[in-house]
Amino acid sequence: MIPNQWYAITRSQDVKKKPLGIKRLDKLLVLYRDTQGKLICMDDKCPHKGVKLSLGEQHGDLIACPYHGFQYDQQGDCVHMPVLGKNGDVPKGMCVKTYKVTEAYGLVWFWYGEEMADEDYPEVPMFKQFKEYDGYYSYYGWDAPINYTRYVESVCEIYHIPFVHKGSAINIWDPKGGRVDDFECKVDGTLITSDFILRPDDERTAAETLVARKPWTRGWRFGIDVQMPNLIQIRSEVFDVIFIPTPIDEDTCWVCVCYQEPKRDLLLPLIKPLPIPFWRPVRPWYMCRIERFVQQAKDMAVIAHQEPKVSSPKANRLIPIDKVNAHYIRFREKLIREAKEQQAHNKIKEQPHFEAPTLEQIIGIEEVN
Repeated sequence: MIPNQWYAITRSQDVKKKPLGIKRLDKLLVLYRDTQGKLICMDDKCPHKGVKLSLGEQHGDLIACPYHGFQYDQQGDCVHMPVLGKNGDVPKGMCVKTYKVTEAYGLVWFWYGEEMADEDYPEVPMFKQFKEYDGYYSYYGWDAPINYTRYVESVCEIYHIPFVHKGSAINIWDPKGGRVDDFECKVDGTLITSDFILRPDDERTAAETLVARKPWTRGWRFGIDVQMPNLIQIRSEVFDVIFIPTPIDEDTCWVCVCYQEPKRDLLLPLIKPLPIPFWRPVRPWYMCRIERFVQQAKDMAVIAHQEPKVSSPKANRLIPIDKVNAHYIRFREKLIREAKEQQAHNKIKEQPHFEAPTLEQIIGIEEVN
């Protein structure tokens, strides 16, 4: 996991009237909203006996432990212990660690790193295309049995589609053959972008495959972008989709997928979808479920067995078409290294300043001795 980054941890719509307990970034967290609708995030553990606070109830702005009813405020401080009575003095140190979270683009974002002043936190990462999009879209999230680094890589390598996704009747618009032509890759800050044609491997030119009428003989233009630390965007002539795999722990990740409205009919990809108002929000909702229960089931059957489980510069033997992955791995190592160096620097600054004693002090000490 890369420190000092924003990570999407759940959908905003998932935090409703009851506390929500989740595991993200190797932490057990509880999320709830206070009476003003502000999102509160803290460790899902009562410091008294270690019971999950997410199993308790909310009392206005407070969250109560289900075991003994200890109540904690939005800062994580215990403000009431029923066993001590209404006017009882709560022992110092009975508190829960809280975390910086924010909401943007329909998601809850968790700051994984050192605390800082509110104005110093960086902007939540998101692709420009998504920021400017004003149509219908849908989110869907689930847990995947792989390390998040391997999930990022799998989405970047869509030339696996003809082999991993074969045999599915709904994949009529998927490219066949797995050949990549006209590949280009660029880097702008921590944003990696790529464009290419995925096409059948035959004697035709790439341009000829792009105008074929039969979907199973056609080539398609794609773009795959990665925004550090873990956002992936796939752009195509049929749809645009965003994947966000957030670490749960070393072995699993929470995957959030966001589909926008398709640009072409899902069954007849050469035809633009009819502008039926009722179906506009249904299409991205439907595509999210197809992604979860069809496409991802096929992917997991393969990549869940990758070794080593965590990607690194020495874990793979990449080819030139894997340039997006290569940049991602390099950026990940670089950002982790820089975060560790910054943490070490901050610890040195926080150490108490040592002032050398004066001569008088030394003489006084020697005289006492």
